Amino acid sequence: MKFKFYKKVIFALAIVLTVLYLIWRIFFTIPTYHHLFSFIIALLLLLSELLSNFTAFILIWLRLRFNSEKEAQGILPEIDSTTIWPDVDVIIVTHDEEVALLQKTINAAVNMTPGNGQKVNIVIADDGNRPEIRRLAMESHVQYIDMPGGNQAAKAGNINHALQYVSSPLLVVFDADMIPYQTFLLHSVPYFIKNINDRIEDDRVKSLGFLQTPQSFYNADIFQYNLFSEKTSTNEQDFFSRDINILNGSNGVAIFTGSGALFKREAVDAAGGFPEKTLTEDFELGIRINIAGFASISTKEPESSGMTPMDVKSVIKQRVRWARGVMQSSRNLHIFMNRKIPLFNRLILINVYLYWWSFLRRMLFILAPILFVLCHVKLVDANFWLLLIFWAPGYLLLHYVMNEENTNIRGERWGEIQETFFAPYLWLPVY
Repeated sequence: MKFKFYKKVIFALAIVLTVLYLIWRIFFTIPTYHHLFSFIIALLLLLSELLSNFTAFILIWLRLRFNSEKEAQGILPEIDSTTIWPDVDVIIVTHDEEVALLQKTINAAVNMTPGNGQKVNIVIADDGNRPEIRRLAMESHVQYIDMPGGNQAAKAGNINHALQYVSSPLLVVFDADMIPYQTFLLHSVPYFIKNINDRIEDDRVKSLGFLQTPQSFYNADIFQYNLFSEKTSTNEQDFFSRDINILNGSNGVAIFTGSGALFKREAVDAAGGFPEKTLTEDFELGIRINIAGFASISTKEPESSGMTPMDVKSVIKQRVRWARGVMQSSRNLHIFMNRKIPLFNRLILINVYLYWWSFLRRMLFILAPILFVLCHVKLVDANFWLLLIFWAPGYLLLHYVMNEENTNIRGERWGEIQETFFAPYLWLPVY
């Protein structure tokens, strides 16, 4: 879509008013006459405001860049009926999942519809070396790869080991619980057949390195279930998978989210395989593929469906691993200073990094009024009406802009509720 002129004006005005407010906050509202504790918390609160608005500006910038030309990346390319489709290896990664669960995924993978002349090689990568999984592979007529020597590098090590035994030009990775739709190959492979270089502005991009399909789940997440909102709200991961990652992909830097992605094998090899020195090999691999000169895009419609954790403890454990992994990978790749990553792409990655710090920011936003009411600790030195004059116009306009661009996937307020819930559990592991 192309933004109309008035929308661009509103976007610009929201940013200008917010910047004016932040300038006023920096130079005129820090309480310097109180004790050291309040001064430090006041500085942290100010930093939190700066970072929150910075991430909002990046999102606005992404939406402004997401014009009709880039939206074309979400349109499935038309392939001539006589074209021979490239072969593909489908790696299903398993460690200790139940046989019944894995059987569903294998059955769905075997029944994916291939393209014209395309060979699909289904592989079970089992680092648990389980006889029952070997039998399941034989019964399903798919390839089985075990690791008799053991695996010291988790999922990444399992996949890298399996890559030694396959050689198709395209590669798909599925988690054991991620059931592919019958149309998965039909709706993803055409992007690799039809070159998309003319859709990516960065002239250093060679070709499409991987395509990420949205994470989709067939069971209710903890918010949908406990708030009785399965029919009125989408999965809490949809906002990133089906909105933010689309915007990332419009700049050729969609994030790999671990499953349901189709890769060019050449791109994976150029990136050095799946990274083993991080908890989030998916996030880091995607960046390494981009650094190697390949683009990555994300599609909007799900092509597979898995199981989301169904209890709070499992969800928190999952998010802590993601948070620490992103911290690790960001450090491994030096995303702030890495000149191999174009500036715009770096801003996208920094935005992903800063997201995990948002939980600490939310804790500070909650703490500030409590300290003021209960302990009389003043963290903003300003007259109420003066604060309202500087703060309200930019804040209201910025939130109007953010809500204006919300889709039916998730509203901004719903997202804030979810992130506030996670904040007490995640701020310390991130720190």
